[in-house]
Amino acid sequence: MQHNLKYKISKLSPIQNNLLIIFLFILYDIFIFKGPLVFIFNIFGGRYFVNYLLSVIILISLIFICRSLSKTNILGKVLGSVILLLPLAIQTIHFSFYNTPLSAYGIRFFFSNPALSFQLGFENINFIKIIYFTLFSLIIIFLLNNNLKIYKFNYLINSIAVVFAISLSILCGMNWYLILEYQNATSAFYAAIPETGRSLYFKQLKKDKPNIPNEVLNKKMPNILWIIGESVAKSHMSLYGYHRKTTPNLDRLAAKGDLIPFNNVVSIGPHTLISVPYMLVGRQNIDPEGKIYSSPIIFEYAKARGYHTAFISSQDLRWKNFDQLSGKNIVDYYRAGTDFSSNVSVSKGADDLKVLNESILPHLNEIKAPFLFVAHMDGSHYPYSSHSEKKYKIFLPESNPNGTNAYDNTIVYSDLYLNKLIEEARNKDPNIWIFYTTDHGQAVELAPLDTQTSKTKSAKNQNLDEEKNLNNSEEKNLNIIFNQGYDKEIIHNAFFVVPPKNYHTSILNKQNAPVAQSDIFATILDLLEYTNPVSKIDGISLLKPIPNNRLRITTGFVITNDNIPEAQVTLPDLSSYFVDFTRKSISFSENKQVIPFDKAPKEFVHIFDESNNDNSLLSAEN
Repeated sequence: MQHNLKYKISKLSPIQNNLLIIFLFILYDIFIFKGPLVFIFNIFGGRYFVNYLLSVIILISLIFICRSLSKTNILGKVLGSVILLLPLAIQTIHFSFYNTPLSAYGIRFFFSNPALSFQLGFENINFIKIIYFTLFSLIIIFLLNNNLKIYKFNYLINSIAVVFAISLSILCGMNWYLILEYQNATSAFYAAIPETGRSLYFKQLKKDKPNIPNEVLNKKMPNILWIIGESVAKSHMSLYGYHRKTTPNLDRLAAKGDLIPFNNVVSIGPHTLISVPYMLVGRQNIDPEGKIYSSPIIFEYAKARGYHTAFISSQDLRWKNFDQLSGKNIVDYYRAGTDFSSNVSVSKGADDLKVLNESILPHLNEIKAPFLFVAHMDGSHYPYSSHSEKKYKIFLPESNPNGTNAYDNTIVYSDLYLNKLIEEARNKDPNIWIFYTTDHGQAVELAPLDTQTSKTKSAKNQNLDEEKNLNNSEEKNLNIIFNQGYDKEIIHNAFFVVPPKNYHTSILNKQNAPVAQSDIFATILDLLEYTNPVSKIDGISLLKPIPNNRLRITTGFVITNDNIPEAQVTLPDLSSYFVDFTRKSISFSENKQVIPFDKAPKEFVHIFDESNNDNSLLSAEN
């Protein structure tokens, strides 16, 4: 029987032979690494499917190259087997005790301490998987050397295949959309190599990061919940006077005096990848040199005080080092949107209420005091129509997926989320500090005054034609620019605090003060009783006086946003200056006057020099 099987395999055509190798590699990947049920669930997610498809194309290229090498000589046979099987051996061992494919960090760790790597491997060896791998390797080696007499070696074709495989591996390793965990394990090994170079660059940026000495205070410390919203325009919240009742629960909390909305808050930047990482390190200024990487994150301060920490996000955080900048490998409990849905992307995260009910609330109930808990929402990112379930939609029809009705329904959904989270947090600890800020806003037109609510649960049977006539006006001529630039709707953000009762008056007094997103970081440091942070921060504690003449900076001139050389400086009255670092000019929002840097007031120029420590940045002569 074995002889017949060997004979049948030997009669396979080269194409059939290659297809069999590909099929076996995919089966090994699915059953040994990912697990068939997990793979079937995830493969229907768009991002997972693209990642896996590209990684299989890399695998096909590798098999083609290795088959060609096996045709040459004994050295080629050995090299071909090593190229295909050594990565799989490493991945098999890595999966045995990490349950993830090898990452850039894993490669760095191996080469920095090979002896320890082998020691850990032998201590955690999985003999069953070793047997599987050995049998698999023998089959693959046989197939690689099968039918070689009719297989021709072509230097040009193989050179093209090598270039193609290398290029695609670099793409799969360094493109923000492509994730090693979503790829075939063999291809993921090669994709991790170029990613290692990029990780070494960011490691170099972190080399000056100061340590925070552990000092647990012998007193009861406050619990802290920090909620970060997504793309919420304050002009669409009834909490801030919008004629549609989009935030009835927040309105009620504010009316009771439990919640204090702030009216004069400016965002760090117009994109998530600017505002969220920088608010977590308390910075709000230009950062072309990447000082964010040498700035301790808020969780590090909290852990040094003995706090239990958690960061749970509804969003996909695995792009442009977002996961590292948001506390991965630092916080005690870390989860992202990809843990809750296979179809998460940059535009659409996991369902907020699902994440709230399945992860945030259970962990909130379990976490021990004192704690710092950050909840990061999916919120109101475009496309708006996909961010809430039909049963929660109040404003209909959503004839435009990015129309006003669809957007306002996302605010309604967020109101439910915030109300439930605030209620549960205060039930756990009536004296908890709760902070909320959106990362940035959106420029979405307001609904006309005569189209407040087109559908409510008490009016489900109204005439739909009449309803459509009432609401079509709000879907026309939309001038949506989403979160591009420094429009008022994008950078003048929703922000509120739910403080303990004995702090209510002091926080209420800051309600109209010129506040920045980085002030939450500074306030938390104040609550943790850090009087001298180990690195510079730009925020001001809400427990301290805030200058009436404060200038605040919103910018894209930061390392996480490809260093777009521009910024906007907002004054307390919300007028602003736009700074163009390329043209070395400043334009005023009030009179549109444009002046060169050397004509700018000294105190204006100083706010950039202070952060960047480079006086040449704003020099007119440079």
